[in-house]
Amino acid sequence: MEFFGRFLRWLALASGGVLLVLMVFTVADVIMRAAFDRPFSGSIEFTEFCMALIVFLAIPYTGWVGAHISVDLFEKYLDRPSLRLLPAVISFIGGALFLLIAWRVALETIATVHQVSNMMRMPHYPFRFTVAFCCMLFALVLFVRGAQTLERKPVGETAQP
Repeated sequence: MEFFGRFLRWLALASGGVLLVLMVFTVADVIMRAAFDRPFSGSIEFTEFCMALIVFLAIPYTGWVGAHISVDLFEKYLDRPSLRLLPAVISFIGGALFLLIAWRVALETIATVHQVSNMMRMPHYPFRFTVAFCCMLFALVLFVRGAQTLERKPVGETAQP
């Protein structure tokens, strides 16, 4: 699991690198627009592609370290034995949902593999496959988190010798 965590961290760092590239590109675009009235063509497309990478490359690591925002509506009720499994069930449902998203994005990408952007003529498939791959990784993270939740003993329950 240590290798998997490091791999997810590298993906998140790549997301930060894409953000850095996007920041430099945006500043250069603004300077070119203001000073020379010559903005980069396709800057909106480039920004859209970068935003997809920034978000989806970071999602698996964010889930791995538990940095997602969560709302504990049922926290006071989770000590009950009947609701003890709720966090695991939610993780498994989320994992199944993200597997479905990954599968559908992959199918859509295969069906439209020759699609390119209007201005830059950049193919969509590398970005879409990245989205599908990162959704699959996040699903795996959710399944691991759900299994880890099931392994934990509730408060007051001790192991039998």
